[in-house]
Amino acid sequence: MMRGVSMKEWLVLPALLAAAMLTCAAETATNAVSTNVPPQNPDLLQKGDTIKITLSGPRDLEGQQPIQQTIKEDGTITLELIGSIVAAGKKKGDLEKEIHSKYVPKYYKHLTVVVTPDSRFYFVDGYVKNPSRQVYLGETTVLKAIASAGGFTDYAKKSKVKVTRASGETFIIDCDKALKNPQLDKPIYPGDKIYVPMRVF
Repeated sequence: MMRGVSMKEWLVLPALLAAAMLTCAAETATNAVSTNVPPQNPDLLQKGDTIKITLSGPRDLEGQQPIQQTIKEDGTITLELIGSIVAAGKKKGDLEKEIHSKYVPKYYKHLTVVVTPDSRFYFVDGYVKNPSRQVYLGETTVLKAIASAGGFTDYAKKSKVKVTRASGETFIIDCDKALKNPQLDKPIYPGDKIYVPMRVF
């Protein structure tokens, strides 16, 4: 047999419902904002990046090939004479200065250091004219990335474009609406994957 609901419980219930609604709204807002936040600053070197380091100037370095290094899981690279240096989280210019300071004046009187990161990529797949891996050249968006892959085919479902971040986060973009409202066109970063599904006729 069900018991009656007391006056105290009736007064508490609206407060509980309001709190639940606020929690859901906060989670929705957080999810909406997170799609605009880069998983990492694309200007910074990252773990797993492959870089080439060219050392030049002193005679004994003439003709030396660039040193290729992959940034390790601990964020470091290892160079002859100077050992390990933290590379992850730094701009290439900052890493060049640090390498220079380790070699000069202890090992060389003068030295030119050039760090060249390998290209980074994002991926566009599905019902676009040229599904492909695209070189990340700097700030770009979902619509620009799709345009770089030749644009939508006639069979594309533009309202349900799926974006998967390198971190594993996924979200859906309505590109029809984004064409009319640029604020809905989300940024794309290295390692992201865009998939355009087929529309049902």
